[in-house]
Formats: sequence, C-alpha cells, structure tokens
Amino acid sequence: MTGTQHHSRAFRLAAGRRRLAVSLVAAMACMMGLAQAADPASPVTAPDFVLKSTAGPNIRLSEYRSEVVALAFVASWCGACRESLPQWQGLQQEFGAEGLRFITVSFDTRPEAAAGMAGSAGGAFPMLLDPAGETGRLYAIGRLPALVLVDREGRLRSQYRDGRLAPGNEIRREIRRLLDE
Repeated sequence: MTGTQHHSRAFRLAAGRRRLAVSLVAAMACMMGLAQAADPASPVTAPDFVLKSTAGPNIRLSEYRSEVVALAFVASWCGACRESLPQWQGLQQEFGAEGLRFITVSFDTRPEAAAGMAGSAGGAFPMLLDPAGETGRLYAIGRLPALVLVDREGRLRSQYRDGRLAPGNEIRREIRRLLDE
C-alpha cells in the first residue's frame, strides 16, 4: 500500500466515522424529543406529513387537528401488525363518533400489499403508503407494529413502539383520557 493509498483510506475511515457520529447524535435528539412526547407535561408537536392513501387521495396529518389520532405503523409482512388490526378496528368503532381517527402508515414497497391489508381491516381506517419509510424516520419508528397517539392539538402524547404494543385496555384508557381532555 502506498502512502497516498494509506492516506486516502484513513481519510475515508475518518469521514465515515464523522457521518456515523452525526447520524447517532441526530437519532438521539429525535428519540429524546419523542421521549418527551410521552410526558404529558411537555408534549411536542407531531411532525406533519402528506402521504398517498391506498384509496387514492393524499392525506395530511394536520387535517385531523381537532381529533385524537392513533397513528399506526405497519407492513403486510409483519404478523403482529396483522394481528393488531382487529383490535384497532374495534377501537375505531368504539371511539370514532367521539373524535378518534385511526390512520395506518404502511412501509410496504408494493401498494397492492398495503391495499390488501387495508381490505382485511374492512376499510375501517385509511392506509397510507410510505414505502421509503420517511414518516417512520420522522417518528423514530424502529420495529413494527408501532402506535403513536396524537391529541386534538396535534401534540404527541403516547407511544407504543419497537413492536411492543401495550395491552388493549391500556391503549383504550389512554384514548379515553385524550378524548376527555
């Protein structure tokens, strides 16, 4: 290895380490912001987004500002996601008239897979397409399924992330609390 090759390799390694460090700091800052969202004393505004629905139209989160939103992150290949759909469907039916709106964000790369999942939910809630996972990154979603509750003012209030969803009764109580505010 020549001196120039060694210097070039060392430069690339240093640049890679810097990029990794910046990425880690950004991820930690995002997670800290979302961790604050779980604390009702210091809620943060939910990141807004616009995604295409499997039914056709684009949907913007901020359009639901006067309602409590249950934002569910799913994929058709995720068994736990498919198992959660009936519970979420039941919660939407139970609380929909009081202002709850379930919105699912699918990480499927094939729209027909997401549409099939939406069909299995009986069309109870919109299924949005996010094949690149950009919205998932906004919300620091790691593993699926994940559920984020947004209050009527558009603030993040509760999170059930990394594939560990709370029992239905806990989610039901939290939804009730947000609807009663």
